[in-house]
Amino acid sequence: MSLRNLSIEFFEGRIKLWKSFWLVGFSHSLLLFFFIPIFEKFIFNNSEVYGLIQINQETFQLPDFTRISFLSKLIIIFSTIYVTVGIWRSSENYNGNLFWDSFNFYLPFLE
Repeated sequence: MSLRNLSIEFFEGRIKLWKSFWLVGFSHSLLLFFFIPIFEKFIFNNSEVYGLIQINQETFQLPDFTRISFLSKLIIIFSTIYVTVGIWRSSENYNGNLFWDSFNFYLPFLE
C-alpha cells in the first residue's frame, strides 16, 4: 500500500479508530511540536522561535508558536484539519460497544 493510498484511506475514515487516534493524531502533535521550530530555525533563520520558561529554579527552552511564520501557521492549521477530519470519520465508522470495548482495553493493565 502506497503512502498516497494510506493517506486517502485515513482521510476517508477507513482506518480503525484506535490507529487513527493514537498513531496518527498523537504522532501528528508530537511532530508539529518538534519539527515546526526546527523548520523555522533553519529555513527562515528565525532564532526567536524558542521561549524560556522557569519552573522551580530551572529554566527550560520551549517552542513559542506565537513567534512562527505565516507559512508554518498554515501548515499547522491545514494538517490539523486533515488529522481531525480523518479521526472524526474513523469514529463515525466505529461499530463497537462504546463503554465495554474501551474498558476491556484497560483490563489487562489493572490485573
